[in-house]
Amino acid sequence: MDEGLEVLTGLWGGQPFNFSGKHYQIKEATFFPPQPPLQMPRIPIWVVGAWPYPKSMQRVVKYDGLLPARLNDKGAFEKVTPADLREMAAWITQKRQLSTPFDIVVEGETQATEREKNTALMQEWKEAGATWWIEASWTEPDLYKALKRIKDGPPEIS
Repeated sequence: MDEGLEVLTGLWGGQPFNFSGKHYQIKEATFFPPQPPLQMPRIPIWVVGAWPYPKSMQRVVKYDGLLPARLNDKGAFEKVTPADLREMAAWITQKRQLSTPFDIVVEGETQATEREKNTALMQEWKEAGATWWIEASWTEPDLYKALKRIKDGPPEIS
């Protein structure tokens, strides 16, 4: 993952690029590299951070955002809570040396008919440090349900 991110950001630089790593070898190509992205220093990269694993979290602080994940002592994923996110946000604040903007992206599923419940949920995540909410369902895909949720609009926060 680390090498892949280095290659990606190197190629986005808009200049001829070489890379020699353990997993990837890239020799300068003879094509015209693309123009560098308008966003600087690069297109933002949000990285999954597996809390409380230091190697994963060290990767997060080198980039522009966190998609939080939590692993238990046996290495199995658990649901991330706002309390977990507060710990992660505090750790990132302490360790991150970049001065560029940083996002914390939380994903979940809300119901359009439960506006008050959604508002409370959004407020709880915002107070824990979240800057983005992504409406995501990881269950069996249902196109009609997804289209209805889009039509109903996003959850709101005051």
